Amino acid sequence: MPLATDQRTVTELVGDAIDQFSKLIRNEVAIARAEIAAKATQAAMGAGFLAGAALLLIPALVLLLMALAAWLSELGLNDSLSNLIAGVVGLVVSGVLAYLGKNRLSPENLTPQRTINELQRDVAAVKEQV
Repeated sequence: MPLATDQRTVTELVGDAIDQFSKLIRNEVAIARAEIAAKATQAAMGAGFLAGAALLLIPALVLLLMALAAWLSELGLNDSLSNLIAGVVGLVVSGVLAYLGKNRLSPENLTPQRTINELQRDVAAVKEQV
C-alpha cells in the first residue's frame, strides 16, 4: 500500500498547528478553572472547619480548663497557679488548632499543581514542535 502524502501547504500546516495549540490552551484553561474551583471548595471547607472547631471547642475548653484548675488545686497548688496552668494549656491547644487551620489555607495547598504541570508539559511539547 503506498504512503499517503500530505498535500497541504506550509501555511496550512502552521495554521493547523496554531489551531491545535489554541484548542489545547482552551482545554487547559477549562481544567485550570475546574481545579481552582476544587481548591476554592477546599479553602471554604478549611475555613468552615476552623469556625466549627472554634464554636464547639470554646465551651468544652472552658469546662476542661476549669476541671484542670480544680484538680490542680486539689493536688495542693495555689488557686492562682492552678488557673494560670490551665490557661496556658488552653493557649497551647488554641495555638495548635490555629496552626492546623492556617496550613489548610496556605497558598501551597491551594495552588493548582496539576494544571501548572500540564501547562509546562504543553509548552515543552509546543517548543519541540516549533
